[in-house]
Amino acid sequence: MSIDVLTIYLLNFVIAFAMAGLCFFSWYHNRDILGLRGWATSLVLGAMGTLELSLRTNSSPLYMVIMANSLIVAGYSTVWMSVRRFNSGERGIRLAVIPTALFVVLFSAILLDGIDVNKRVALCSLAIAILSSLAAWEVMRARITEPLSSRLPTALALLLMAFSMVVRLVFSLLSDAPEGETTPFYDPTQGITLFINTICVVSMTLGFLLMANERLRHHYEKLASTDQLTHLPNRRFFLEEAERLASRGALGMSRACVLMIDLDHFTNVNRTFGHAGGDQALVAFARLAREQLRPDDLIARYGGEEFCVLLRDVDEPEALRVAERLRAAIADLSVDIDGRPLRITTSIGVATLRKDLQDAMRRADVALYRAKDRGRNRVESAEEPPAAAA
Repeated sequence: MSIDVLTIYLLNFVIAFAMAGLCFFSWYHNRDILGLRGWATSLVLGAMGTLELSLRTNSSPLYMVIMANSLIVAGYSTVWMSVRRFNSGERGIRLAVIPTALFVVLFSAILLDGIDVNKRVALCSLAIAILSSLAAWEVMRARITEPLSSRLPTALALLLMAFSMVVRLVFSLLSDAPEGETTPFYDPTQGITLFINTICVVSMTLGFLLMANERLRHHYEKLASTDQLTHLPNRRFFLEEAERLASRGALGMSRACVLMIDLDHFTNVNRTFGHAGGDQALVAFARLAREQLRPDDLIARYGGEEFCVLLRDVDEPEALRVAERLRAAIADLSVDIDGRPLRITTSIGVATLRKDLQDAMRRADVALYRAKDRGRNRVESAEEPPAAAA
């Protein structure tokens, strides 16, 4: 079955513009997604270059041939730049300008030197293969720090594009351009290669949109589960995660404890230093508490000046030692508020997690208020019976 090359050129043009419109639409409604606008721009550049190639004839001026091929290479350079911006936030306009400028110089030189069309095709194919491979590498390079599941299909689409260009390059070098050339491509792979490229353009663009959507979804999930001031998990996340760990048995048998922590006299802190000073105190406490606890321990802002901690794989005596160490570290903390030192203390209640998380939190809360009743800035255990009434 023969494939009409001009038809595929026009199909590429239409699809690239449609994909560009989709990317611009997505960027317009989610402007904080880095790289999306650049990707849309790359599709427009590629579409314009493809249209010019489809209109080329023997009488076309040299600048039109140079511009058509340069626009396509500029499109793939911009793809590489866009992926880097998506990963790191780097604008890196040079990543699009330098490869394109280098290609323009080389392509213009061989065109003016009278090199046959297949060698020029080989140069274009090589440039696209290199840039597609670089973009695929950039997509996968950040998978460790941001393991998006859509990275793999996006990279595979880019690598397939690079592979098809390598095949195109080989056949271009092995083929002879016939007399009376009317298009820039002459070899048996031309139609199928262009068809594969059409599929790759759609696949890699949809892959990039999936990456952007996945990042956005993770961002909103984090906002929903994180306290905006302290950047600790919030109450909702703590309850869900602690229940999940308990239900899976990940906490061990009677080897987990809950701490309920409250900053002492916090109303006086707000009254003396203002709410901005109180916010700084909460942030300072959260930072120090995170440093004092192990990476596997779960700490969250439970509400106001109250915090909750789930200590994994510890018994009650060890949990009491952790709580006392945290209390002492906070007591030694001094926060500078507009040149005035602010010192805070905490009261902590400790309870062993047996079977029910809510029960452990209730018992830790009772121990917390016992610590407040006994003078604050102290640690109390839920297992200690309250003092008998006189």
